[in-house]
Amino acid sequence: MAASPPLTESQTTTSSASAGRASQSLQRDGNGDDAHREDDVSVEALVEHLLAAKRSLSSVQHVLRANDLTTHARQAHEESAMLSAHTAMLHRAIAKQMSLLLRVRRGLKQTYDAGRRDFASLVRTMDATNEKLQETIDVLRATPVDATLRPADEEEEKSLMDFVDEQGVHSVVEALKQSLAELQARPIPLSFVLCADRITQGIQTSFDGDLLRFDDDMRVVKQSMTATATSPDKSPSASDVNQKLSDLLLSLTDHSHNMAQLLASLTQHFDLCVTAVRTTEGGAALARRRAAESTHSQDGDGVSISGVIADQEMHTSELEPITSRDRADMVDIVVGDASEVEGVVQEISDRLRHAEADFHALTVRAESTRTAHAAASTALQVLEELSSRLAGYVAAEAEFIQRWEDERYTIYGKLEEMEALRKFYDGYAGAYDAILLEAERRRLAEDKALAIWRRAKEGVDKLVEADRRDREAFRHDVAEFIPNDLWPGMDAPVKRWQLVGGEGSPAALLDQQAVDAARKRMEQRRMEES
Repeated sequence: MAASPPLTESQTTTSSASAGRASQSLQRDGNGDDAHREDDVSVEALVEHLLAAKRSLSSVQHVLRANDLTTHARQAHEESAMLSAHTAMLHRAIAKQMSLLLRVRRGLKQTYDAGRRDFASLVRTMDATNEKLQETIDVLRATPVDATLRPADEEEEKSLMDFVDEQGVHSVVEALKQSLAELQARPIPLSFVLCADRITQGIQTSFDGDLLRFDDDMRVVKQSMTATATSPDKSPSASDVNQKLSDLLLSLTDHSHNMAQLLASLTQHFDLCVTAVRTTEGGAALARRRAAESTHSQDGDGVSISGVIADQEMHTSELEPITSRDRADMVDIVVGDASEVEGVVQEISDRLRHAEADFHALTVRAESTRTAHAAASTALQVLEELSSRLAGYVAAEAEFIQRWEDERYTIYGKLEEMEALRKFYDGYAGAYDAILLEAERRRLAEDKALAIWRRAKEGVDKLVEADRRDREAFRHDVAEFIPNDLWPGMDAPVKRWQLVGGEGSPAALLDQQAVDAARKRMEQRRMEES
């Protein structure tokens, strides 16, 4: 243990004065009982108590360390109080800004989700419209044109689709492809040719990228806020932090104050030991010798009291006389206090250990406060950068809405064209069914007319035959009585009539199954329309 510095002049003077009073008392009082009490404590014991008291004064390093810890702790407490208040203010400001940003983000997400739902509905509408168109086209392709309705020199079988131009369908499909390319950047699950095309750029992809960048910025802010264990959501309030730091500082200050008081008691005990040794015959010389032996045996780590003893001996003449009773009381006090020196030194050491622990805990909390403040400052900077880009995100939303409306208007226009084509093709298929039914009707009408003509001819033939018989009977009855020149036309034959067909081709004889199928389709259309 390091040696203690020599006593100051005031301390030496006080000790000398006490010693002088003790010397004068010894001259005035020769009490035998007091002398007997003094003889019970040997000079060697007093010297040992002196050396132990001097060694105990090395605890001054602990007291200085505790005082240094208290000073630094007070500075850290003041800094933490300021940073905690500022951090709490930053957290409140950031929380308000984050709340506003979250509201903006929810608005952007709602716009995006509405666009996706509208897009999905649009795709379903396109699928349904295309499915109906394809069904109609399939009907046209599957419906062969009756041979009697084709030119006589045409032998190749044809369907109804061979008589229409498919370019209209292709142009509408290509226009829809282009519009979808503006809306979506992924393959569209349509049930016709569009499903084979992979669309690479679109409005939704552009807006989706803006949302992802917004989310990345928000994530950076949150990561900055949670960079330490004391995140803004879980960290204690500034008042809680200051309270805990104040408790630690108060505990540390209490340890430092008690250590100083304990050191003062050790100093008083040492001064009393010096006086007791000096006022004992041969005590000073023995003390110097023992101190020197201790110094040599411990390689410089022993106890040096020569300066103290020599300094006090220089002022021996200034000391007041001390009575034997006073000296006996002083020796009793020295002996009684000597048993407590080791405990006091241990208590100082224990209190320093507790002070070190309190200082470490306070330092950790102070560092946590500084880290939280730095994280909040960083989050605020990131938030400011995000706020500067917020106008761009809002503008992206407006652009998304406008482009979506424009492209949707175009797509619905193309869907109307597709529906018009479907209706035209459906009308075309219905018209062919009507042609079949009309051709069949004409054939039936012609057959009815021919039947009527045949029945009329049979009646006329019967009349002509009856007329012939009547003429023969008439000639047989009167011919011999009538001169030849009286009725020259009496023997003329019966006048005959002949039915001659007019211009025009005969009605086509259609396949009855095709006619029946056409009739069923016509009836089904009427039911659907009704």
